[in-house]
Amino acid sequence: MGNFPSRFQDAEAPASIDRRRQAVMDRLTEAFSSDALDMEEYERRASAANIASTTLDLDLLVADLDLSRPKPVASPGRRTASDVSDRRGGPEQTVACIMGERTLSGDWLTSDRVSTFTLMGNTQIDLRDVSLPAGPTRIDIFTLMGETVIMVPRDLPVRMTATPVMAEARLNRDVNGNTRDADTWIEVGGMVVMGSLVVKTV
Repeated sequence: MGNFPSRFQDAEAPASIDRRRQAVMDRLTEAFSSDALDMEEYERRASAANIASTTLDLDLLVADLDLSRPKPVASPGRRTASDVSDRRGGPEQTVACIMGERTLSGDWLTSDRVSTFTLMGNTQIDLRDVSLPAGPTRIDIFTLMGETVIMVPRDLPVRMTATPVMAEARLNRDVNGNTRDADTWIEVGGMVVMGSLVVKTV
């Protein structure tokens, strides 16, 4: 049959592109939340990332946003007490989901502050296997016409201060809402517009 053209030989695996796409979306969301990008530019780049077909196309969308900054990488197995304490006061962890589904599970947390952006999608945040630092861990939610679900252990207290706008933001009845005198707890803030935010135990 002979050799295929190089563009077929060099075709990238879809899984590799999807992983890079999600990393780029997280980087864009981080830049937007820190005012490095305005809404118009964020939307333009996010739309381009959703249709990009190569990792090169994706990399070009964040080439000016300090790609050299290393991101924390979760190590295998349970983290040590030192690893967990290092999360206190570290860089805010950002998560984006646009017209899709995003699930965070396992010991994924790298900071005591998490910012999520969900647009017409579904984000699931699972805290059941996360090693939390002492004190509060803040999760700021912005959900627009989508759904964010936070799953917590039964003994983990949660305080909800998120603002719903033509939406719902609630703790299920079996979630511990008493953070007084707790050593470790979750604070959920932010805004939900025409969507839902639910904290539940599983």
